[in-house]
Amino acid sequence: MPQLDPAVFIPQIFWLFIVFVILYIFISRNAAPKISQVLKKRQDKIADDLSEAEALQAKAEQARATYEKSQEDARNNAATLVLNKREELKSAAEAEYKVLSDALTAKADEAQKNIDAAKDKAIGEVRGVATAVCADIVSKISGLSLDDDAVSSAVNKSTDAHTKGNN
Repeated sequence: MPQLDPAVFIPQIFWLFIVFVILYIFISRNAAPKISQVLKKRQDKIADDLSEAEALQAKAEQARATYEKSQEDARNNAATLVLNKREELKSAAEAEYKVLSDALTAKADEAQKNIDAAKDKAIGEVRGVATAVCADIVSKISGLSLDDDAVSSAVNKSTDAHTKGNN
């Protein structure tokens, strides 16, 4: 192989040096600036993307804060509405209860008056019947004829004592 012949080492090293110098000059003047421009554009693009991402992150954070505040406001409004409606319904129910209670009390009072009147009427009728029966029994058993006022007075005392004992 001719490359390994020591007699041609010096011209090979010379041409190797010349080729590397030309290659170095070519790369440093043409290729390196283009590569550095591409790297700079890439770095600028990354920096722009990062700054845009930070701006979008700030907007998203602001939107999230606004959303959370609106949600909190909606919860507070709903709670206030529920509380107000509950109080309103409670007041309406209490008013209706009072009206119904008053009506039932009036009906109960009227019914009690009717019961008392019926009781008084029944007691009066019972006293009349008791007076007649007592006078009849006394006349049949003893043959005596008693005064209606005396029999009525005795029956009234007996029934008054009996009704007061039951009350």
